[in-house]
Amino acid sequence: MANITPAQVLEQVDALTPNQYAKAEKLRWLAQAEGFVLREIRHETGGLPALADDAPLTVEPPYDELYRHYVEAQIHYCNGETARYNSAAANWNNGLLTYRDYVCRTASPVQGVRALKLC
Repeated sequence: MANITPAQVLEQVDALTPNQYAKAEKLRWLAQAEGFVLREIRHETGGLPALADDAPLTVEPPYDELYRHYVEAQIHYCNGETARYNSAAANWNNGLLTYRDYVCRTASPVQGVRALKLC
């Protein structure tokens, strides 16, 4: 299964959370979410990534729902809907931590030392 694209994420967000925000603003929020994934989980440095509508995002299915939750949380925050923001932010945090755990379980560790010397 292919990774989700920014256009697909924004289509889901607009269908599930009708909003008045411009596509550019929602892409900026999506870039923030991708930046968190790249920096905190993939340990890549740099600013916000440039997102193209058809370029795949980093997180693969079934963990890719975290992108939608982040954009929805930002919409609710800007609308002043505290309860909805808290729910979406909790879903984002849970999705990010679940993905981090998956990466930790499946990534091979860096081999820095061949043996442990005790004396």
